[in-house]
Amino acid sequence: MSFSTFLETRNLSVSYYMERTKIPAVKDVSFSMEKGEILGIIGESGSGKSTLAKAILRAIKPPGKIEPSSKIFFKGRELLSMKETDFKKEILWKSISYVPQASQNSLNNTMRVIDHFYDTAYSHGLSKEKVTEKALELLKMVKLDPERVARAYPFQLSGGMKQRVLIALSLLLDPDLVIMDEAVSSLDVATQRYILEIIKDINKNIGTSIIFITHDISISAYLSTDILVLYAGELMEEGKAEAVIKTPLHPYTADLISSVPSIGGSMQNIRPIKEGQPSLVGCPFNARCNKLMDYCKLNHPEVYDVNGRKVRCFLYGNNKDK
Repeated sequence: MSFSTFLETRNLSVSYYMERTKIPAVKDVSFSMEKGEILGIIGESGSGKSTLAKAILRAIKPPGKIEPSSKIFFKGRELLSMKETDFKKEILWKSISYVPQASQNSLNNTMRVIDHFYDTAYSHGLSKEKVTEKALELLKMVKLDPERVARAYPFQLSGGMKQRVLIALSLLLDPDLVIMDEAVSSLDVATQRYILEIIKDINKNIGTSIIFITHDISISAYLSTDILVLYAGELMEEGKAEAVIKTPLHPYTADLISSVPSIGGSMQNIRPIKEGQPSLVGCPFNARCNKLMDYCKLNHPEVYDVNGRKVRCFLYGNNKDK
């Protein structure tokens, strides 16, 4: 690994141990991102997106476990080998912050908005005055009335306003990376677009790197500079967003794109993804794949490099027995 790499995972695996059963949730996912990127992680529900994010944050709770073979490098440091106290003090919120799934429920309705900022900064030695100044600045940045919203209770705010409060809160300690998990999924389309523009501005104007997790490939296409596609806990495809959207390599990525209507496109071109469960033998996508070969039914594909893009598919492998 080059230590200039901003974030890199190597063979990241997470499993849930249920009595005598081991259930893999993320399987040997290796990817990297550079500083300043917006990495969109997409996939259907159950694909491992949130588990991957929580693993980076070391937030996997029992019966879940990050497997010993896993490595996560952030700005040259291996995160999983750090002491828990050092990780919380030096990395969490200060260097990597998190906007969780169903994040509107993360705010405490008995606390004013400004108190959430005080609570977040408490263990990092910032004065109340400095936190107040920074909180008002951030609330203004996300296009809220800072004085009014800071004094408000969360139940007095709309869903879109609460979402923007959480984005502002995630930026309080000037993190290098913000992980946003389904940050706009519960909002109406107009509010989604408004918040996506704010996220773009944050990335462009202050240089914050962002991992944006979503099941909606159209949102990821609009927002992201790079896209990583997960299915059944495995990396299916990774590359620059424009290339992935225009020329998808993996049949699953192509199906995701085809299932979304486009402006000006014919409704006849919309094709739902074939139903089916991830296969435990061979390629995990083989029960749903429209380009299935006999070789895929019994053999598990590796991740291949195709002109700088990653794809896990035998269509791009050198297999003489196909």
